[in-house]
Amino acid sequence: MDSTTGTPEIHEAADVQTAETEQAHEAAEMTMAEFEKSLTEFAPGSFVHGRVVRVDKEGVMVDIGYKSDGVIRINELSHRFVTDPAEFVSVGQEIDCVVLKVDDSEGNIQLSKKRADLESAWKRVIDAHASGETLTATAIEQVKGGLIVDLGLRGFLPASQVDTRPVKDLGDYVGEPLRLKVIEVDTHKRKVVLSRKRALEEERQSAKKTTLSDLVEGQIIRGRVARTTNFGAFINLGGVDGLVHISELSYRRIKDPKEVVSINEEVDVLVLKVDKKKERISLSLRQARPDPWLTIEDNFAENQVVSGKVSKLANKYVFVELAEGIEGLIPLGELSVERVTKPDDVVSIGQQVDVKIMKLQPQMRRIELSLRQASPEWKTEYRSERGTGQFTMAQLLKDKFQERGITNIDAHLRGAAAPRAEGAVSEPAPAPATEETPAETH
Repeated sequence: MDSTTGTPEIHEAADVQTAETEQAHEAAEMTMAEFEKSLTEFAPGSFVHGRVVRVDKEGVMVDIGYKSDGVIRINELSHRFVTDPAEFVSVGQEIDCVVLKVDDSEGNIQLSKKRADLESAWKRVIDAHASGETLTATAIEQVKGGLIVDLGLRGFLPASQVDTRPVKDLGDYVGEPLRLKVIEVDTHKRKVVLSRKRALEEERQSAKKTTLSDLVEGQIIRGRVARTTNFGAFINLGGVDGLVHISELSYRRIKDPKEVVSINEEVDVLVLKVDKKKERISLSLRQARPDPWLTIEDNFAENQVVSGKVSKLANKYVFVELAEGIEGLIPLGELSVERVTKPDDVVSIGQQVDVKIMKLQPQMRRIELSLRQASPEWKTEYRSERGTGQFTMAQLLKDKFQERGITNIDAHLRGAAAPRAEGAVSEPAPAPATEETPAETH
């Protein structure tokens, strides 16, 4: 055998050595590629995603898949002032960061969550400005002319854009989450101007369309009292206001809507009429509540003595409120056992009185009352001496004479009975004085 050819064992060993050398070169090449890749991934300015593994007073440690954990110092945690990192992140939370420095003097990689949040916030703000999207952010500070809002960056909300109406105290909004529109962006000056007013107007228009399309005459709907005027109250139904005329606020007579409702109060109202083209809605508060006249006989009866409050004075009548929405009237002749010419000689508006129900007519929504027959004087003077509770004919006649203004009954009767001289011309007796029959005012 030729010595130059070598033995088979030698050739096999050479082949194995060659293969191992090639594998070593490939491994070295892979290691170098991964290293170069890691240098690219963790180069200063690059974004990385990691998981918080430790939080202390000095800062935060983050596992980003590097040979060592990344470190976020307290001043790189947020654009807001930080005293306790635990208020901003927690162990196990996944966060995005920007690489500041690789392999510092302590062998760590320096990270900034603040810069990552800022870049992310700017992208979100720019996109919202372009698309008209509504953002939600918290007002964190009141400054001259408006509010500072936290969007992940500091945005400015002018006072004129805080609400659809002038705001008296901007401090009321600090700490509150607000829905906002981006109305101006300046990336060079890092300036963002916002408007809550535009967001509210847009939401109101959307709600108005929905409300108007859903409203049906005759339905009962819940709303909020937006404002009152001398002729009624406006109820916000969701993007659109409806009017409750003062006559539809209560079953009783009122002079001011504030007697019945207050601003921001939630109430149920009946939809009377809807004009979708003119966006006008007529409502009723009283018709959304039970009609007290339907159950009046459950609470009141004729000859019953009840308590009420004088609500109105007329020429020949006095109106007395017996319950919410229930008024009765006292004729002038039933005000006192004495002759009365003016109601205000006996009672005044707002006075609490005891009255007797003389006539109850639910179908006509009418109650006739008597103040004098509920008074102690009436009971003492007009009770029969026999204790039967019935009036004698003489007592009834006496009452009728007094009603006509005849106080000296005996003289009147003697004059009527005096004999006429023979041949004397008979003169017609003067007609008795009568009161004008009062017209119904109820």
